[in-house]
Amino acid sequence: MFLKKLFNFSKDYSHYLEKGDRYFSDERFADARDAFREALERIEQGDENDIPKKNSIRGKIAESGNRLGWLNLTEAEHALNSGELKKAEDHLRIVLELAEDPTLREKAEKILAGPGAETTNDNKYAANNSCNSCKGDDGEANHEDYGIDESMHMEDRFALYIHPLPEDLPERYAEMGVKFAGGYLLNIDGDADAALKVYDELSEEKENDILDYEKAIIYYHKGDTRKCEKLLKKALEINSTNPLCYIGLVQLYTESGRVAEALPVLDRMISTDLIPDQARLMQGDAYMLLQDESSAVDSYSQALTSPGVARQAAERLVPLLEKHGRSEEAAYLAKKFSKGCC
Repeated sequence: MFLKKLFNFSKDYSHYLEKGDRYFSDERFADARDAFREALERIEQGDENDIPKKNSIRGKIAESGNRLGWLNLTEAEHALNSGELKKAEDHLRIVLELAEDPTLREKAEKILAGPGAETTNDNKYAANNSCNSCKGDDGEANHEDYGIDESMHMEDRFALYIHPLPEDLPERYAEMGVKFAGGYLLNIDGDADAALKVYDELSEEKENDILDYEKAIIYYHKGDTRKCEKLLKKALEINSTNPLCYIGLVQLYTESGRVAEALPVLDRMISTDLIPDQARLMQGDAYMLLQDESSAVDSYSQALTSPGVARQAAERLVPLLEKHGRSEEAAYLAKKFSKGCC
């Protein structure tokens, strides 16, 4: 291990950041999390004091942990249904160790509090009969039509991926039907063009904000940011309460150097109570990119009152307070949120 560290010392944080992004894209979330943590360690060991960059990497670490958490929650639910209580408990404790998503943590804690308190019978996806819509006449998923991995039923894979979506989106995605589910999985499996064809065919039948959002993301990855923005705005005209569309616009503006345009989008999310806690955190990040540290401090400070994002807000706020000579406040927050900040 020492030799490995020694020979890799010359590689800076960007090497591990790029590596983590590749792992994340390949859905190797554990490897991605390790790479992002290494990137953060490298940047903190260096002379560079780029707080927005550090916060961005921390966000990637958190998202990787959340993805791992959802996977472990799914395994825990399967174990419970099979009567393997110890195995389920092990997976649930991994959820609590890795995940920061408040919804995910609450669900794991409820199951741990009592094995009978919550089972897959009340799972959002299973509750709406859409599992049946993902099957053919013979009760099995149509793998040949959509290229789905035979090792897992189509509805199981689809449910796994839509389960982490915010608000009422897991139910809405589940109600989109078998053709949409097939396109969705095609995109996940790397065939974006085939997925886009499915979405376009469905859009001809009826306009839908989910379809426009999914198409927007595909166009973004193709490098067509103009088409992406147009589709996201169209989706919001159809449904002004879809949080993914707002997040998509914020990320589009931020990553294309139009950070100031992201602020009104975040303000609207906060004022209309659309995942406002996460929006407040993203607002602070946007202010940091704009080098408006005073406004960033205000945003992060307000986010401290929200349990689901308080630790992440503290991680961002502590170095800012120290930088501006507010060492007593920084020390108090570091102690209060010592698990996440020290």
